[in-house]
Amino acid sequence: MSVMKTAKLSADLKMLTGTEQWFRHPLSSNFLYTDGVKFFAEHCGGGAYWFLDILATELADLQEKEEFMSITLDVFDDDSAKITADDGNGNVLWTRNIDFTDAEVGTWKFFLTNNVLLLPSEY
Repeated sequence: MSVMKTAKLSADLKMLTGTEQWFRHPLSSNFLYTDGVKFFAEHCGGGAYWFLDILATELADLQEKEEFMSITLDVFDDDSAKITADDGNGNVLWTRNIDFTDAEVGTWKFFLTNNVLLLPSEY
C-alpha cells in the first residue's frame, strides 16, 4: 500500500460533501451509509465493505444508547487495523482489533449519527 494511494484517497474523501443517496446495509435494516462512505469502501485498498459489515452488526445496540459516535479506522503498516468508536469527546465506547486487512494504511474517520455512517466532510 503506497503513501501516494493513501494521500490520493484522503484528498478524494475530503472533496465529498453532502450525499445524494443513502445506502441501506444488507445485514442491518437500521444501518445506512452515504455516497462518501460507499466511495471509501470501494476505493480503500482491496475494498472495505468488511468495515461496514462490522459496524452494522456490532454497533447497533450501542447506537441505541449513543446518538452520535466518532468512528476511527486505524490501518497499520503490518496490515492490521483497529476500529474505535468514541462519543466525540474522546471517551472510548467500543474497540475492535483486525488481524489482517488490505485497506490503505492511515487513519480514517467517520461519524455515526442516527444510524447513518458518514464522512466528516458530509456532516
